[in-house]
Amino acid sequence: MARATKAKAKSEARKKAATKAKARNARKQPAAKATRFKARTKSRTAKKRRSPPRVNRDDKRIAKVLPKLLRKLVKQPQTSHDAILKTALHKEHLTHAGTAGKPRSLRQPAAKRRAPIKELERRKFFHADLEAQRGRLKNLIVLGKERGYLTYAEINDHLPDDMLDVEQIENIIGMFNDMGIRVYDETPDAETLLMAEAPPAVAVEEAVEEAEAALSAVDLEFGRTADPVRMYLREMGSVELLTREGEIEIAKRIEDGLRHMIHAISACPTTIAEILALAEKIKKSETRVDEVVDGVIDPNAKEELTAKVPQAEEDVEEALDDAEQREEDSAAQSAGMLRLQEEALKRFAAIRGHYDPMMRALSRNGPRSRSYLQARDAISKELMKIRFPAKQIRALCDSVRNHVEEVRAHERKIMDACVEKGKMPRLHFIKEFPYKEGNLQWIKGEIKARRPWSETLQRFEPAIVEQQQKLLDLQARVGIPIKDLKEINREMSTGEAKARRAKREMTEANLRLVISMAKKYTNRGLQFLDLIQEGNIGLMKAVDKFEYRRGYKFSTYATWWIRQAITRSIADQARTIRIPVHMIEHISKLNRMSRQILQETGQEPEPALLAEKMEMSEDKIRQIQKISKQPISMETPIGDDDDSHLGDFIEDHSSVAPNEAAVYASLRSLTKDVLDTLTPREAKVLRMRFGIEMNTDQTLEEVGKQFNVTRERIRQIEAKALRKLRHPSRSERLRDFLDEDH
Repeated sequence: MARATKAKAKSEARKKAATKAKARNARKQPAAKATRFKARTKSRTAKKRRSPPRVNRDDKRIAKVLPKLLRKLVKQPQTSHDAILKTALHKEHLTHAGTAGKPRSLRQPAAKRRAPIKELERRKFFHADLEAQRGRLKNLIVLGKERGYLTYAEINDHLPDDMLDVEQIENIIGMFNDMGIRVYDETPDAETLLMAEAPPAVAVEEAVEEAEAALSAVDLEFGRTADPVRMYLREMGSVELLTREGEIEIAKRIEDGLRHMIHAISACPTTIAEILALAEKIKKSETRVDEVVDGVIDPNAKEELTAKVPQAEEDVEEALDDAEQREEDSAAQSAGMLRLQEEALKRFAAIRGHYDPMMRALSRNGPRSRSYLQARDAISKELMKIRFPAKQIRALCDSVRNHVEEVRAHERKIMDACVEKGKMPRLHFIKEFPYKEGNLQWIKGEIKARRPWSETLQRFEPAIVEQQQKLLDLQARVGIPIKDLKEINREMSTGEAKARRAKREMTEANLRLVISMAKKYTNRGLQFLDLIQEGNIGLMKAVDKFEYRRGYKFSTYATWWIRQAITRSIADQARTIRIPVHMIEHISKLNRMSRQILQETGQEPEPALLAEKMEMSEDKIRQIQKISKQPISMETPIGDDDDSHLGDFIEDHSSVAPNEAAVYASLRSLTKDVLDTLTPREAKVLRMRFGIEMNTDQTLEEVGKQFNVTRERIRQIEAKALRKLRHPSRSERLRDFLDEDH
């Protein structure tokens, strides 16, 4: 009774406290109501998490309505969110209008009725925040393309607050570097920007398009998974597929970028000399023509003459197994190579005809003369008719870059001597030195100007003049002024960046094709990721060699290159000991037939049955079975502990058994002891005659020459020594070593 009274008193006290708290909270601001509402909602949510969910008909009906509303939300533009919310309210009202007369257990709670609307509002705010972040990053990319650089502080200000992973930030900075935007710790000074390579000028529209393409590949929720496969597939899915018109447009951009590079290369006499040297190697058969030239463009021909590359057939192994087909393909390929070599040598001969007059005009009239410019333009037109492989273009570009890097190295040394050692102000050096690299009087003029740093600068005049002289020597070696060389490098870099950007777009848009083809070659000895990588290599080769003028879609053309790369990698890398492709096909057929017979009969098939089924001889079947065995390492551990390995249990037939080795050692020792009982002459004769402790035995005549006696005398000495050995005192010691058969 006392306990009941106490419980009742506690209950009344709780009610009074709740009433006072309710009155006190009613006088507070509406913000407190919102806070209390959130707390109640949070507690209810926690209760729902703790208790198992109860599914009724209304929950099922909401589960059906909500996906439709969300799909409609995704399809509608952002400005129509309010209309969708009104539609959701109206549908919820119609759905629950008929529940008033139903029992309380069947009515839908208010919180559940508001759940779809809250979900829509949450998605609305999420999309708005996502678009705001994308807009900030887009503006940042456009700013970087205009200035050519960004600072870490600017990047940090534009990134979302929840992005704290260092790897994510490094990936975004790497994206900026790939786009040609340099990232500095702080705003660089004018001298740093001058010495750095100036980025190619990009229009605002192009920068915006590039920003959109970059942002489509950047997932702001990058840190959701650390699995590289999932990350690769997610980023791959963010790139849209290309239409036929899109493929042609990208191919034209690639061609335009390569044209800019070839035009820039043709303005450098040293690269033209390298091309003509390659032509001489082709003429002397020291280099294959397809290593230097991909094709020759004939404006009068309907089809471009190209180097025929053997394509992978639908069944590569069967095609390779057919010897006649291989011979026909080889003959056709050789004929195509000969035609390509003839046409390429004609083009190179035309370039040679313009190169000699160009060099004469350069030496007589200089690089600004009309005759030099006309010859240079003629060479450029001839080079435009030749399609060079991407590898060869990179090699020619590297030649120009090496010259430019050499120029920059000398300029850095001059700047170090003037600014760091000579105490010349940086701004003054940046203002006065450009375009005066070859002027040897420039430093003397700076010293005679009697500026505060002139006296200090005079001590380093010889070092500065030496570096300027090296620049003049480089200019004479290249054949054009340093200013023109830098301009060529800038134009070449612009074209290279343009072509690289277009190739990357084409490659990323066709990564799905590689995945679909790699799935067909699983369980053949290579991991799935390795198959994808090999297929991507083939895809990049297809991008380099794609010719849109032939009228084929890129996916049709790339299929052959991807399949060829995957099949060749399987044949070359899947096994420790390489097996020919046609033998791999026989092994696959044999395994397939063995599994079929095992499923039908429940027994492993005999070689005779396999030979009958596959229409081969038993010896051929046994040979295939022997080849198909996988090698195993001799260091494979045996048992749970790592003390023993497989190689410890394999018999070595080339070595002597331990017991036999002990017998031979004992026989050798006793034989030596017995021979020591003879005279030295007799013992030596026996050793030479029987090859004991020598490389080989010798004849009587050879032994006689050693002792300067006749062969008959050696025979007598040998016979006497053997009679002594037959004496029981000596023979008993050796009798135990005789075989039982003897």
